[in-house]
Amino acid sequence: MKLLIVDTFYGPYLQRLYADGQLVHQPWAQQQKAHFAGGFGTGDAYSHGLGLLGVPAIEIVANSASLQQAWALEHRPELLQLSEEGGQQLLTILEAQIRWWQPTVLYVQDINWLPAAFIKHVKPLVQMVVGQNACPLAPNLDLSPYDLLLTSLPHYVGKFRAMGVKAGYFPIGFDERLLQRHQTHRPRPHALTFVGGLGGYHSQGTQMLEAIAQELPLQVWGYGGEQLPADSTLRQRWQGEAWAEEMYGLLARSQITINRHIDIAECYANNMRLYEATGMGACLLTDAKVNLPALFEPDQEVVTYASPAEAVSKLKQLLAQPQTAAAIAARGQQRTLKEHTYNQRMGLLVELLQRPHQLRPQEIVLACCAKTARQMPPPVRARLQQPDRHHRVTVLTDAAANESIIEGLSRWCIPVDHTAAQVASCCLDSLEPSTVITLEPLLADCSWLEPLRQQAEQQGIAVATKQAFAS
Repeated sequence: MKLLIVDTFYGPYLQRLYADGQLVHQPWAQQQKAHFAGGFGTGDAYSHGLGLLGVPAIEIVANSASLQQAWALEHRPELLQLSEEGGQQLLTILEAQIRWWQPTVLYVQDINWLPAAFIKHVKPLVQMVVGQNACPLAPNLDLSPYDLLLTSLPHYVGKFRAMGVKAGYFPIGFDERLLQRHQTHRPRPHALTFVGGLGGYHSQGTQMLEAIAQELPLQVWGYGGEQLPADSTLRQRWQGEAWAEEMYGLLARSQITINRHIDIAECYANNMRLYEATGMGACLLTDAKVNLPALFEPDQEVVTYASPAEAVSKLKQLLAQPQTAAAIAARGQQRTLKEHTYNQRMGLLVELLQRPHQLRPQEIVLACCAKTARQMPPPVRARLQQPDRHHRVTVLTDAAANESIIEGLSRWCIPVDHTAAQVASCCLDSLEPSTVITLEPLLADCSWLEPLRQQAEQQGIAVATKQAFAS
């Protein structure tokens, strides 16, 4: 296996990177290194992690014109003589890079940017074309050239499959090499921060941030701030954009930082800030999501909120108790470094790319209603908490995320409303378990269990029904 990873960087960040006029005159390798030095996006974390596994890989920032032209100058100078407009020239150079690197897998990080016609043209050069997405899809996007689509949005797995494309769940992570560049054990002068997008696709989160800013001394950095109303408290606190090196520096100097998911995330946790903030040792306040307890222990490793009022209330408590916030931050960082680094994610990526030939731990979903979960005997709970290299167990329940009996278990805590069956279905799509175990009794107020069992059977998943724990 050998990967060529096609990525794109934010235009204003690229402009800032070349602003001094010096980098453009450097050799391609030096320019490539400068693109990844600050940790923008996923940087070169994929190729680094894959390299540790013995899988050759390279990232190509395909929309960086100066970088791509530097490569062409050194490897294929005749390409620069073609009378092509900028976009077509970038594609021509990218095709040459594919032929040069000779990958078996073409891995596309920005499926909205790379034209389907180009992918179809170069597909004979590779064995597999894989895309990754966790953002709004461009209108009328043609996904037919892809052999596999990976996403950190659990509900997008079923969405892509419904569009006729094989899909899998692949969470984002943290590049632990950033801790070599940023000291996280030094004093943190910023009590409360937010770094991220404002307005646009983040309209719901921006309203929440506005409510917080009106009551607490929130410091704000990010893109889109200039578009906020002039009388907005958030606009008045906005201190400009912060990307890559600067962003990580701010997180490393923040005691508490806030996360909110993009509107399309719906009720699912997935974004980069979960891992960036915890990885840099900040206490993270994040929106409560059904699958968050499978990633972090709520109110122990991160702090959650379900409304602006709850966010303000919990922030006031954390600001008044900095030692508590620091303890949560330390546990969150420990969890990220233990389970959510890109080096670990690359092992999962190799599994996904090698299916069905790769032996994987069995994924088991244990589905039960809240009443049944509360009857779980301590020895059973302890057994479920123990790691096992042969299987992984995720509890799917409508119990509240903060129920003490399920604390510490990998779990999805689904809402007790009309969306319960849909969320349970999404759990099956993203986890792809080999076995689903449902616990009796099938209570009337657990109506989501029977559709879950039926879907599992339709998908060829082994289903077992066990007696509930004794009272």
